[in-house]
Amino acid sequence: MQHRHGRGTALHRCRRLRLAGALALAIGAGVVHAAGQEAGEPAPAVDAIELDRVIVTAAKREQSVREVPGSVSAVTQQQLQDQGAQSLADYVQKTPGVVFNSYQPGVSHVVVRGITTSAGNPQGQPTTGYFLNDVPLVEPGWTIAIPDIDTFDLDRVEVLRGPQGSLFGSASMGGAINYIANVADASGFDAAVEAGLSSTRNADVGHTLKGMVNVPVKQDVFAIRAVAQHRDAPGYIDNLGTGEDGANDLSVSGGRLSMVLTPNESATLTWLSLFQQIDSDDNAYRIPELGDLVRFTSTPEFTDTDITVHSLRWDQDLGWGSLTALASRQEKSQDWRFDLTPYLDFYNESLGTASAGPLFVNSGGESTGDSVELRLASADSDRFEWLVGAMVFDTDKDLYEQLGAPGFAAQLDASTDPRFGPGTGAVVSPDGDVFNAFYSKVTGTEQALFGEASFHFNPQWTLGLGGRAFKTRVRVVDTTVGVDVYPQPSLETAATETEESGFNPKVSLRWRPNDRLMLYALRSEGFRFGVPNNSSVTVHEIPDGSRSDSLVNYELGARFDLAGGRLLLDATAFHIDWSDIQLRLQTPEPVVNYAGNGGKASSKGVELSAQWRPGPAFDWTSSVTWQRARLDEDVFILWYGTAPRGSRLPGSADWSIANQLVWRFDGASAPTLMVSHTYLSEGISDLNSAVPGVAPNEQGDYHQFDARFRMSFGTTDVTVFGTNLADERGVTRTVPEAYGLGQGILRPRTFGVTVHWRY
Repeated sequence: MQHRHGRGTALHRCRRLRLAGALALAIGAGVVHAAGQEAGEPAPAVDAIELDRVIVTAAKREQSVREVPGSVSAVTQQQLQDQGAQSLADYVQKTPGVVFNSYQPGVSHVVVRGITTSAGNPQGQPTTGYFLNDVPLVEPGWTIAIPDIDTFDLDRVEVLRGPQGSLFGSASMGGAINYIANVADASGFDAAVEAGLSSTRNADVGHTLKGMVNVPVKQDVFAIRAVAQHRDAPGYIDNLGTGEDGANDLSVSGGRLSMVLTPNESATLTWLSLFQQIDSDDNAYRIPELGDLVRFTSTPEFTDTDITVHSLRWDQDLGWGSLTALASRQEKSQDWRFDLTPYLDFYNESLGTASAGPLFVNSGGESTGDSVELRLASADSDRFEWLVGAMVFDTDKDLYEQLGAPGFAAQLDASTDPRFGPGTGAVVSPDGDVFNAFYSKVTGTEQALFGEASFHFNPQWTLGLGGRAFKTRVRVVDTTVGVDVYPQPSLETAATETEESGFNPKVSLRWRPNDRLMLYALRSEGFRFGVPNNSSVTVHEIPDGSRSDSLVNYELGARFDLAGGRLLLDATAFHIDWSDIQLRLQTPEPVVNYAGNGGKASSKGVELSAQWRPGPAFDWTSSVTWQRARLDEDVFILWYGTAPRGSRLPGSADWSIANQLVWRFDGASAPTLMVSHTYLSEGISDLNSAVPGVAPNEQGDYHQFDARFRMSFGTTDVTVFGTNLADERGVTRTVPEAYGLGQGILRPRTFGVTVHWRY
């Protein structure tokens, strides 16, 4: 039988285990302090909002965020520092149209405009793409881990809403997250240090320590920049089964290293490396039936994630245009455990053993990915601009899933049962206590040619045309060892493969009659890899695999700069048609899970954002999103039944609101107070929750209030803060676990202090 990877969906493949109003500010249109500002430099006091100085690379060329004919937000370095952001959960949900489904470290997902079929890991690629300085972080096929890059010393985070298939490739069906990290600067020495202490309800004291140093080895020619980070977030969930208080301790360590060589004024060579290690001693979900902030498992459900990314980039100014060559390698690994002890008696009875448990599933894998991208872009022009490129992304993955219990395999080896005893030829203990295991070797390739062109008919009207011709291939070889394939030592299936090609077009029309107004219309598409099926594991006829979904986005947008730049308003209306949705399906008895396509869905909505600065002492930024992401056809969901037409798509919310107020007071220490509020309406975590008669796995329907007060003393900022001040148990994702309903929740009320020093 085919297995399912990922927490909550990656249970052992044995079919017996069936668990069962306000205005908007796109944070990217937030309080922006002058672009070109040195890292960590205090923001200058200005009377006007100068958003046009925020430069993004959403079109893979530098462009003002206010001129992009699409939905783009840019969370700047100053905003990240003002908010005290550490990870995605601290800021991404404050952008319009975005929901962050936090549950397990390394596999928590961003959902943009409701485009997903699960709040957790899908069968194949996720529907949101992730990038670091244009380097793809989501490999072809099923993704082992999602990097959550620390915000310290980031230049900005670009959030692109709507499909980005033409320029960013696979997985960016709903949108894309592009982290832009600061790289080495040969113009001068720079350094910064940040340290913090925090106290969370029902947890020990946590701490953070981060540092950056930028050294110009040769002035204006060669520089090295190094960033190191460590964050310890003590657990707040008590595990009644293991007896561990605050069991879900989380440690995040890593850093970045960049080197920049500028041999002449027209050429730049940039090396950038990312290192990240995420260790969680136990999972962070609670089981509400047992009480507040408690859970029960017989063994810790740990998660260990390691991510390394290296990239080399060459930028060459050709005078009439520019050439960019980008090569990267990423290495990722993740190992986690899931407790299945409630099913131990079944296995003991079936196999004639007497193990006391715990029964567990170990799962995970490792991957290596190599990507190369080459693109050529014209110089900026008021008549005609173009960009063409090509890319290749190859990946190799080794995935595993092991079922075991202490002493179980040894008992089988010594068994008098003719199925398992000595001489049977059955390999029943492939790895110590493990008595059954499943391994997959996956290779994948994405190849593409892409381009965009802008025709400026006059200073007011611009037509944009673009597209991506792509070819994808995924090949899988599965091997099973243990009791499932008795009496054979192991069973290796023939390779299964999916291969497809296509073209994603993009067209936009922009009207900018003056500097205070821009209107645009956009049509764009997205795609992701299909998933092969292994037909040899079932007597039923199943397809060779799934193919890429079909997703088309239509949107109209308007941007207003009013009151001399003191009031900025953005409004976007969108409609997305999604068909041939990739789904995990199921055969009749004997049950086998497989990938297929079926059903239609749509998402439509309105995103509004506003920023108001009546004077230099006060800012108000606000955002509100209304969207309706629903099935347009009935969809059969695994063992549960049929999710009817009109059902809500999981991981989405009909309403999301964010508000932020900032007061700057007079005084030598420049006191600043920031108060923020976010609201997310109710939603569901998976499509089976939409099936009539099935208890829904609900999430959302919560408010969060935070506050920060900062004082500056020369080059040192001291900030005291409080997050989740109302101590809300906001549910970020719900999954049926072996012992009950598991809920990922907001971190309980936390108070702390941060000291930030800059050179």
